[in-house]
Amino acid sequence: MVTTLPRPDAAGTPDVGRIAALLAELRAAGAAVEGEEWLAGGLAGDPDAPLTALTSSERPLSALDSAGVGFLTPMISFLEEPLDRLRGDPDAVSAGAAEFAAAGREATSVADDYRSTVGAETSGWSGRAASDYVKAGTELADGVLSIAETSLTSAKALIAAGEMVAKVVAAVTGHVAEAVAKITPVITEALAAAPATFGHSLAVAIPRCVEIAVDYAGRIAAKLAELLTSGENLIKLVEGALGVLKVVKEVVKFIGEQSRTGGSTGEPVDPATPEATDKATDLPATAQPTAAGRPATVGTAPARLGTGQPAAAQPERTPAQPSAAASTTPQPVAVHPTTPEESA
Repeated sequence: MVTTLPRPDAAGTPDVGRIAALLAELRAAGAAVEGEEWLAGGLAGDPDAPLTALTSSERPLSALDSAGVGFLTPMISFLEEPLDRLRGDPDAVSAGAAEFAAAGREATSVADDYRSTVGAETSGWSGRAASDYVKAGTELADGVLSIAETSLTSAKALIAAGEMVAKVVAAVTGHVAEAVAKITPVITEALAAAPATFGHSLAVAIPRCVEIAVDYAGRIAAKLAELLTSGENLIKLVEGALGVLKVVKEVVKFIGEQSRTGGSTGEPVDPATPEATDKATDLPATAQPTAAGRPATVGTAPARLGTGQPAAAQPERTPAQPSAAASTTPQPVAVHPTTPEESA
């Protein structure tokens, strides 16, 4: 199962459209767990066993005591040792699985409610805002569903693991019982002939019985190996689901960040401010006409179009040249009194 993080697109952002595909992977993992595709070897063909088999106290070797040949039990006791290690508490398994299942159902309900709310809120919308909102809402709903699917998969895996161990307990018990069934007639015949053979029949029969036990011990070991392999396969499925969920969380986090920042700029935008509505219409001050038809020098503060607000008022600079009206107005001529000497 693919567990790599989503590859960035041309803008360096995760491909949010992958959530639906990742959700499909999680559902496939859940189906694989439920379908027991992870069982290895002959374990897949063994009869199913209930979880209650984990608490079974059956001792197949006790049949030797009933047959009057219990002295042989210590010699082949290794046949029952795996049963002591495999048995456990089925209630703990059921309780853990129930918690995961309940969490999965609650998350599914949340996702369904959110998906229906998104559709209702945008029923009267049109244009790109509507489509983008619905797309983001659908992706977030799929993200919550991914959490639900992972939780449900974990519940299925717990139950499946418990049932797998119960199945192995039943298989091992069956192998021990078969071994005892073959050993009992051999040792009982030898015991009956012991007085006539001065015990020689027992000396021959005991190694034969141990040999039978060893043969079945090999079969039990093979069953335990299938259990280990199956357990590893199941763990890989669960780990794969958790890896996919990690990717989903990254994508959902990205969607949330995009919603807060209002785009790919990384800067928060408040739609209620002029900066958000008129950011694209900022013009330099020299391009803004004043009421008198002359360019207004507004310093560094830009005037904004579309807000209905005039540019910030700044004092106009004093013209360096006289105006045209001033150049046509007659100027008084300075008259200096002259002296008689100057007149002469």
